[in-house]
Amino acid sequence: MRLRLRNEGQMSSPFELLVAIIIMSFVVIIGSQMLAASQEQVCLSSVGKEITEFKLMLEDTAIRRGSNKFEFRPDDCFNQNTAIIKIEKYNSTTQCGAKCGLPTESCFVLIFNAPDVANGFIQKCLNLPVYTTFVNEPNDCPTDDLDGYVAIDPTIMDEGGIRPGSYVLQNVAPAAKTYPNICVFRKA
Repeated sequence: MRLRLRNEGQMSSPFELLVAIIIMSFVVIIGSQMLAASQEQVCLSSVGKEITEFKLMLEDTAIRRGSNKFEFRPDDCFNQNTAIIKIEKYNSTTQCGAKCGLPTESCFVLIFNAPDVANGFIQKCLNLPVYTTFVNEPNDCPTDDLDGYVAIDPTIMDEGGIRPGSYVLQNVAPAAKTYPNICVFRKA
């Protein structure tokens, strides 16, 4: 009878080992998925913080008619070649109401979209006057005192949109003009 018990115990050992390996595999897979999701949330938090900083600098530049210099450096946790970071202008009460919660006829929205990051979409409404313009013409945006900076239009993706780097924002509207005329410079 003892011999028989040993054989049954020996026969169940490989089965128990197989079950343990399967359970451990599930634990490792679920753990790695949770870690990846956690890292994506940390990434989006960093990007959200940087987008908010950019938003505040734009609004301050428009209000004060001055200049702001700052670094836009979100964590490098998304593919910068496929990500879209730009300012979008909407000229519809319906769209502005849906995007910003304000039924105005025109609004500006700072958009971040990274297709390679789960839930990689952030938008911030900009509190800018309706007739704010962004310019990048060399004559309208002089770079005399900004060595190494080039003017960009943050509303056009063909020019690269907004990318990580050093920025200078200037409101170059003449004193008599009531609406901001903003030049955005990025260090080349």
